[in-house]
Amino acid sequence: MLTRKAPSSLSTDDVFSNYLRRMFDDPFAPTVSGTWMPAVEVSETNDAMLLTAELPGMDEHALNITIDNNVLTIAGEKEQERTDAPPAQNYYVSERFYGAFQRSFGLPRTVDMEHVKAEFEKGILRITLPKLPAAKGKVIEVQAR
Repeated sequence: MLTRKAPSSLSTDDVFSNYLRRMFDDPFAPTVSGTWMPAVEVSETNDAMLLTAELPGMDEHALNITIDNNVLTIAGEKEQERTDAPPAQNYYVSERFYGAFQRSFGLPRTVDMEHVKAEFEKGILRITLPKLPAAKGKVIEVQAR
C-alpha cells in the first residue's frame, strides 16, 4: 500500500485548514476512508453533472453506490489477485492497490435524485447526475416594440 503524504513544507495545521476550506467551498469535495482511493473526475454540462471513477480490475458487483441526504457514496472492495507463485516470492515494486474503499460527495440540490444513472465498462464507472429542470435556467427572449 502506498501512502500519500503532505508536502513537508506544510504543517499539519495547514493541511487540515486546506482540507476544511476545500470541503466547505466545494460541494463536490470528497470525504475519504478506506485503504485506497480511486481517481475521479467531476464535470458539468447544461443538463447534468458527470462523475467518472477509475476502478481498474474491479467487477461491477463489487461496487455499492448510494445517495442519502444529498450525499453520493461509492464504496467497494478490490480483491488482490492471487497467483500460484512460490511462497518465497519477493516483490521489488508493488504499486497496485487492493482492499476496501469509500468516497462520498456532497451533491448540489439541483440534482434530480430520481434519475441518477450508473454505468460500468472496462474499469470506468460513470455516474450521470441529471439536473432538475429549474436548475437548467431559462433564456428570456427580449421583444422589440
